[in-house]
Amino acid sequence: MNNTKAITDFSNYTAPELGPVAQHIHERMVAKADIFASPTVAMMALDTSVGDYNTKLSARASRATADILAFKNARADLETALGRLGHYVNDVAQGDAVIVERSGFPFYQTQRPANTIAPGAPTNLRLRQGGMSGSILARHKPQRQPSTNEVQISTGNPNTEADWRTVGIFQGQKAEITGLTPGTNIWVRVRTMGLRGVMGDWSDPAQMMVI
Repeated sequence: MNNTKAITDFSNYTAPELGPVAQHIHERMVAKADIFASPTVAMMALDTSVGDYNTKLSARASRATADILAFKNARADLETALGRLGHYVNDVAQGDAVIVERSGFPFYQTQRPANTIAPGAPTNLRLRQGGMSGSILARHKPQRQPSTNEVQISTGNPNTEADWRTVGIFQGQKAEITGLTPGTNIWVRVRTMGLRGVMGDWSDPAQMMVI
């Protein structure tokens, strides 16, 4: 799947390009302070750094050694600040393209390979009476979070695959199974759904009498 990242290395920008890019980032992050509430570089400090960079860039035209050195230092300071902020944006966005775009940062996309390894079998499957007659509440511990889980029941031999039927797909660590016949012996098992249709192993089955 696509993973969007703010750039953190501004060394390839030309001297005239860097100032406007940095100013745009400052304006966007100030405007979206509700998203970027705790930046690693204060916006006032970034504004000061951008202004200093632009001043030193203009002064560099004199070609005086002192002005050239001052510009290099100002650029190094600005690139460092932008790099720190880029890492912060990536921490906040977690690959979300919309959030990265709102930061004003230039960005790129990488391909993050989908984890198609089958999830492990849920453990610690426990059954108890549900909230109404003819229902069972199943709780279990999936091996991945968050999780989507398939629940099956059997009223026959739990070792016979044909006796199992799916009663639903549930999110998280519990599932309430309803519409059961009181007095029936019910077996329950659970497995976790992986990516691209890969299904995990079934849990050990658990049994109880429906009330």
